[in-house]
Amino acid sequence: MCKSRALLIITPLFVAQLIWLFSGLNGVENALPAMAVYWGSCLALSLYFIGFAGLRELFRRPPHRGKTLLWALLPVALVFLGSFVKDIPALTPRLLALSAIFALINATSEELFWRGAFLKHFQKDARFAVGFPLLFFTLWHIAIILIPGVQIQGGAISLLGGAAVMGLIWGWLSWSTRSIYLSTLSHFGVNFFAFTGVILANTTT
Repeated sequence: MCKSRALLIITPLFVAQLIWLFSGLNGVENALPAMAVYWGSCLALSLYFIGFAGLRELFRRPPHRGKTLLWALLPVALVFLGSFVKDIPALTPRLLALSAIFALINATSEELFWRGAFLKHFQKDARFAVGFPLLFFTLWHIAIILIPGVQIQGGAISLLGGAAVMGLIWGWLSWSTRSIYLSTLSHFGVNFFAFTGVILANTTT
């Protein structure tokens, strides 16, 4: 079986496994180990479907274009204003450090798999380079919603809607630039500002 076909088969199975794993957790305190499994799986799948040689090309810095830079900055600005600003009084150096670490791991692993792997195998077909991974990237967030006891800012609809909108923007960025450089930077910024609220709502940090 060719890798492109395998990618299309494995992806929905991967999401189904994530939903099963996360919904079966004993509580939100066990979410981090489950996320570690998710991140590790994304990285392992990415290396298989992209290969070490393809990583450098995917992270190639695209030519400067105002339009793509604007789209990369827009999600970051929206999350900063809509989520991060209200948490500023509660921020601590430890919280910011944790948010930065988790954001770096999450943004890198997710962009490699959800954008990079599909861009690698479907460079000439936006349906499978952007549309297909967008659908399952959005659906995988159901796993987070099903974590027992999890507190989600804005609720489940907000999380799924945000994942869909952000995923569409990052998919378009990767498709239009043939690189995940800008989408990864944008994803990191969004995660950094969003994760502070997630950590505050779900831990005693």
